[in-house]
Amino acid sequence: MPHVTPLHADDARRVGRYRLTGRIEGMPAAGPVYLARTVDGSQVTITLVPGDAAADAAARDRFTAEASAARRVAPFCAARILGAGFDGDRAFLVSEYVAGPSLREFADTEGAWEGDGLTALAIGTATGLAAVHQAGLVHGEFGPEHVVLGADGPRVIEFGITPPYGAATPAADMRAWAFTMLYAAAGGPAGPADLELLPEPLRKLAAVCLSAGPADRPTARAIVVELLGEPDPQAGVLAEGLRRAAGAAVRPPPPPAGSDAQPGPSHGDGAIPRRPTTIWWAVGIVVCIVAIVVAVRAAQNDSGQPSAAAKPGATSRPESTATDTPRPQASPSPAGTVPPGLAGTWSGQVRQNNPSDVFSVQVTLVPGTPGGTVRYSGASFSCSGALSLAARVGSTLKLNQGITRGRRDCADGVVTLSPGPPGAVQFSFRGKAGPAATGTLNK
Repeated sequence: MPHVTPLHADDARRVGRYRLTGRIEGMPAAGPVYLARTVDGSQVTITLVPGDAAADAAARDRFTAEASAARRVAPFCAARILGAGFDGDRAFLVSEYVAGPSLREFADTEGAWEGDGLTALAIGTATGLAAVHQAGLVHGEFGPEHVVLGADGPRVIEFGITPPYGAATPAADMRAWAFTMLYAAAGGPAGPADLELLPEPLRKLAAVCLSAGPADRPTARAIVVELLGEPDPQAGVLAEGLRRAAGAAVRPPPPPAGSDAQPGPSHGDGAIPRRPTTIWWAVGIVVCIVAIVVAVRAAQNDSGQPSAAAKPGATSRPESTATDTPRPQASPSPAGTVPPGLAGTWSGQVRQNNPSDVFSVQVTLVPGTPGGTVRYSGASFSCSGALSLAARVGSTLKLNQGITRGRRDCADGVVTLSPGPPGAVQFSFRGKAGPAATGTLNK
């Protein structure tokens, strides 16, 4: 879950002319993401760009040109790129800060979307993608964690600043959009078999995005027009999409007294579309407690930060989404020991990107201890590591994963296990970078 935490001891306090005020954790970005203030006191998001964007003059020119292109993305349901720069040998992006929960976080805690709220969400997310595509760019890794529910409606975040390349295409974005709508309608991971959860015409549009070949999938703009029900609105298609998307606005939890950095996800105030606002505030308090417990335990164990997905070597872009399905009804328990009901060995297959990118996972949790082990195996790789309990919310466990063998193929991150069908648990992995892995494990 994205939330703002204090800066680490080794974090810089300034990047360029921006003063860093906190880390935005849980963001789907390859590099660290920070909450920052400008010289006039307004809040922005700073993303440090990994790689060689600042390696030499040519790389710097290329990065600057790509960032300039990204600034052309119209501010219709997409978090704006405000600027870019270099701080020593580090390139960074400056983007709009939108306070509010991610779609993934909200669906996992509040449950399934339906009715007018779901339609408004579909319009808003498609409008955001249309704005990105209209600028000649693609998102490339779209999913429920890339949508922030702000006070004015949903905003698409962390889109790519490079033109379409390889598997990253507008058509791939639209398939990922369909999976994201299914995730919202189901309140968790879902697939084509769950299309009946969507109302028409959203169901028909999602079905085409999932079943048709790339060349036959509708564009994001065409989907917005279809959902609006009018081909030529007076304000313009994207402006009308932005207006209609306000039906999916969410009021973020209030900041704690005296806090410089606002809590909540990445990047507003409004009203929760389907639940009383007080419920979301209560959930926000629970999230803050979990964040404090995780941060303290991480500092004690010097466990470091998650850095990559379970199998970071995959080259295809994610077209499905991660799974975390906690339904917290009470305050979370501090990290302690594995409860007897989840102890034992769980195994199954998980998917990271497309249907062909499947590998096996085996998780062993030892009762009365603070964790267990994990093992991954695929056609061309194998690795294993240790799991240590970081937090427990109801029956959902969050465990820090530290790879001990096969680090060339796998990396550290956070494993989430939540109740599934009888005799099964829902598994998800999320690292600092790369796509998520998700699936069902059986005992």
